[in-house]
Amino acid sequence: MNKKVCEIMEKDVYACHTSATLGDVLKILVDKKVSGVPIIDDRRQVVGFISDGDIMKYIGRENPQTVDFATYMFTLYDEKPLDEKVKELLDLNVMHLATKKVISVADDWDIDKAACILGKKKIKKAPVLKDGKLVGIISRSQIIRYIAGLVLNKNSQ
Repeated sequence: MNKKVCEIMEKDVYACHTSATLGDVLKILVDKKVSGVPIIDDRRQVVGFISDGDIMKYIGRENPQTVDFATYMFTLYDEKPLDEKVKELLDLNVMHLATKKVISVADDWDIDKAACILGKKKIKKAPVLKDGKLVGIISRSQIIRYIAGLVLNKNSQ
């Protein structure tokens, strides 16, 4: 019998509300040692996901500005120092950078179905939902540990 996502998912889930700032998110990422968190609304429905990668993209961005000096086109890059970008970042609403098209899995899915989704979509983790509400997180590393356990147990028999 195939194991279900709910049997290996992380149940102690850290999430943030749609009203959170990116400063709030940074605190969760650092304090809880996670790389991303789902964003939930008042009904505990997942409406977004924010990851350390989303924050890195923001920090690494350059704002190109095209300037036309009498038909000669130049692209200048407005490169702000890191501390200025971070200062801007802290007060931004989480939904400003969040992925809004969240890929999620159901708690009663077989693990192989969840693995297929994570692999096909090239994502590291996904919120786990039950009746449309957040109940956990499933990650590639949890699935790999499960697979390794199967292999190691089979080899020891």
